[in-house]
Amino acid sequence: MRRYSFAEIAVDAAVRNVRTFTYGVPDGMKVELGQMVQVDFGPRMVDGLVIDVKDNTNLDIVRPIAASDPSGPILSQKQIDVACWISEYYKSSLYSAISLMLPPGFRNRTTAYLEQIGGSLDGGDFKFLEQNVLSMFGKRSGRVNERSFRRALGPKGRSFIEDMIDNGNLRRVWKWRNPISGSDMNVTVDNRADYSAGHLTATPHQEAALNSIYGAITQNSYKTFLLHGVTGSGKTEVYLRALAHCIEIGKKGIVLVPEISLTPQTMERFEARFPGRVAVIHSRLPKAQHRWIWWGIKNGEYDAVVGSRSALFVPLEPLGLIVVDEEHEWTYKQQDQEPRYHARTVAMQIGQASRATVILGSATPDIVTYHRGLQGRGLDTLNLPYRVSGSSSMANVAIVDMRKELVGGNRSIFSYDLQAALRGVVKRGEQAILFINRRGSAGVVQCGNCGYVVRCSSCELPMTYHDAPGRLICHQCNRRSRPLASCSDCGSGRIRFLGIGTQRVVSELEALIPGVSTLRWDTDVGLEKTQDGVLERFRRGEAQVLVGTQMVAKGLHIPSVTLVGAVLADLGMHLPDFRAEERIFQLLCQVVGRAGRGAQKGSAILQTYKPDHYSISLAAEQTYNLFYQKEVSFRKMLRMPPFSRLVRLMYSHTNEVKSRGEAVKLGEVLRRELAKSAMEETEVIGPAPSYPPRSRGRYRWHILLRGQQPSLLLEKIPLDNGWVVDVDPVTVA
Repeated sequence: MRRYSFAEIAVDAAVRNVRTFTYGVPDGMKVELGQMVQVDFGPRMVDGLVIDVKDNTNLDIVRPIAASDPSGPILSQKQIDVACWISEYYKSSLYSAISLMLPPGFRNRTTAYLEQIGGSLDGGDFKFLEQNVLSMFGKRSGRVNERSFRRALGPKGRSFIEDMIDNGNLRRVWKWRNPISGSDMNVTVDNRADYSAGHLTATPHQEAALNSIYGAITQNSYKTFLLHGVTGSGKTEVYLRALAHCIEIGKKGIVLVPEISLTPQTMERFEARFPGRVAVIHSRLPKAQHRWIWWGIKNGEYDAVVGSRSALFVPLEPLGLIVVDEEHEWTYKQQDQEPRYHARTVAMQIGQASRATVILGSATPDIVTYHRGLQGRGLDTLNLPYRVSGSSSMANVAIVDMRKELVGGNRSIFSYDLQAALRGVVKRGEQAILFINRRGSAGVVQCGNCGYVVRCSSCELPMTYHDAPGRLICHQCNRRSRPLASCSDCGSGRIRFLGIGTQRVVSELEALIPGVSTLRWDTDVGLEKTQDGVLERFRRGEAQVLVGTQMVAKGLHIPSVTLVGAVLADLGMHLPDFRAEERIFQLLCQVVGRAGRGAQKGSAILQTYKPDHYSISLAAEQTYNLFYQKEVSFRKMLRMPPFSRLVRLMYSHTNEVKSRGEAVKLGEVLRRELAKSAMEETEVIGPAPSYPPRSRGRYRWHILLRGQQPSLLLEKIPLDNGWVVDVDPVTVA
């Protein structure tokens, strides 16, 4: 291997966009492209990855690489290219994009430790802390993890540590952890069973779709398809047969699902067709299992990978197929940390880099995706307009105006029609699903005397009451408190619990139909119970009614379900987001599609206070094309996607004045720069408070950039690291 003198390194630091730093390669060290290293960056040591190697540099002073990973390169040139694209497109640091592709355990390898010098800590004003903190230092090593130590010290921890270092009482040292790699893993690839071709006969529409997909896979060229099929039309069977064809010609495939909780059901279907050849990947796997599976994929043990969005970055080669099931789901967007990528967009980029076929499947495609398909902009649309043979036709859907129920004297959360339908299902021994997109028992806890509402002290949002565990919980930050016995303002004991959630639906259902067996499925139910208990028990028929949030609307295939009830169909309609109506329509169409997937005809009841709203009436009719036409005309008038692109800039701070001031200042800078440029189609909207305006104790202000290429405006302005950049946001609230 040729030895180079210099390397371009992507460092684990807050550096925006595709920026690397030049380091020297010390004598006796060899580094390769895609290899992890440790480097000196400012006052600290950080992880890095080699992006390029070269013989010369124009820099006068170059720091040397401190250490290199003995296991050699872990990322390929193709993976690095994709990471560079993610960093550039989503305006994130290059290393954060690279970290998506690192093996389990390879992130955060550099750790700072503090070593005690001498026998005591003389910290001046901090001396009172000495007895509490000395016990944290190891008796043999005399060392403590700096992050844990600072956390134990509390708010003054950082200054205390720096004082101790300055006074010569502590010394900071950096350690580079050697993670477990796959070099010693024995992988067996010869004992796998042959895949099963399945026994279902494809419909003419499935055959037509498969012929187009087969052709693209065989041609070894990049192609993206939108598979638009009604619920129960056999999209999964198309995925299975496309994957079988992919494997037959020596390639492999990735199948993405929008929720971790859906992974076991999808895995079951793919494992049945390809026994022993399918791996499952998601972020909640136990560390040892995650590591074993990841290295098994890299070493060629598996032909297919099923998982949530993180599965998109596994080293599966040669890649021939990527499936993004329920492509419209917002959960494919990473929103809580950099890079804020969308798996659908990145899947198409990886498909292009791998010359692979990409299938985007949905009964209710994202408006932007469907518009691109109609315009022929980068994808072809394949239609599955009917349910497959052996299934009933689409469910009969009724809309119930809950205002009339109130006028008629019905104070129950269930309309008279839904009550009768539920009793009929239970009497006939069938199953039903009740959908309410809110957890807990009561969304608002209010004093009946003065109107005081219990709010989260960190987010200023109303606290939700949960019967189990008998606590008030903030759904934004998870802060918990005990229920009030009396009003905090006036002292009155007239505390009212208003609104509904999954827990209240269960309790009122059990009161309505004594002896009915129910199960609840939402994020309050632990993941293990969700995977191995609730859904599986319902599929086995151990419960007659499943009550859940949006999890029950995604991809469930349970033929014995003949009734679906949306307890409050318009929940979320009034959020300050132009996509609110689209989400309502998608959720209702998806949940209605759970009914009647077997031999029995299905029915659905949508309870609402807005029966004439087009998102509800068209969801009841299951007419996506009419909804698209209505929605796209609204988007065109407002110049919203797909007729423009958005970039959202968010600033948050514990000081409200500071947060607002920074937002106003940047807004002025953006408008000045826009006035000097030729970007006439670009707009700066805001600044304005975000929704909610305060979250986890931080006040939030945001600015929207709207135009054909709004990101270009950001290239002219250096942003402070306090700003969060979200390209193509899934919400603008």
